[in-house]
Amino acid sequence: MPDWYYEESGAQRGPVSEGDLNTMLANHLLPPNALVWTANLGPNWKPASQTHLEAAPQPVRPPPLPTVSAPSPPLPATAPIVLGRQATLAVPASGAVLSPPTEKWAMWLAFTPLIFLAADIIFASAGIDPYGDNNQARGAAIWSGIGTLWLTYKDAKAINNAGLNPQRRWLLPFIMLMPIGYFVRRRYVAATPLTPLWIWLVSAVVYVMGAGALSTQ
Repeated sequence: MPDWYYEESGAQRGPVSEGDLNTMLANHLLPPNALVWTANLGPNWKPASQTHLEAAPQPVRPPPLPTVSAPSPPLPATAPIVLGRQATLAVPASGAVLSPPTEKWAMWLAFTPLIFLAADIIFASAGIDPYGDNNQARGAAIWSGIGTLWLTYKDAKAINNAGLNPQRRWLLPFIMLMPIGYFVRRRYVAATPLTPLWIWLVSAVVYVMGAGALSTQ
């Protein structure tokens, strides 16, 4: 078996046997790219890794640890937080999600003039004077007042349940100032839109025009 020579720190070393050179590579006494030479290589020196020598095995390194993200803190159970003019509902600790306040009762209240006009038209079609001194007209007026109060109560209750009136300021009594007063108070207390107020004003104008037409017949 031919002798081998190797390069170490810029100096030529050897001769050594092929077995000894393999041992040096296996024990990391020489790096795999150390220059070696033997008679079979001709005039050129070659890195040990490019010959049939057993290159030193690379050390096995463990993979990096997985990244563990910190868990998000649970959301506290809080009351709705009012930011500016908008209300944000916090998520309670039980996981239930509060629904936003509904405007359906306010919209029903806004269209009451048109509902009353439809009732007047029905009375007139039946030959009953909706504005005269008769039991039917008086009963319709009483039920109209009861319906208006009931819609106002349902709307005020929806606002309180949604947490938009945490101080429980008065809402229902302001219906005595007509729906205009109630809608303005509603806007001031709960920062709700004034859309129902504009709808009620338009409906009231239509009611006055329709009632005037019915009165002349």
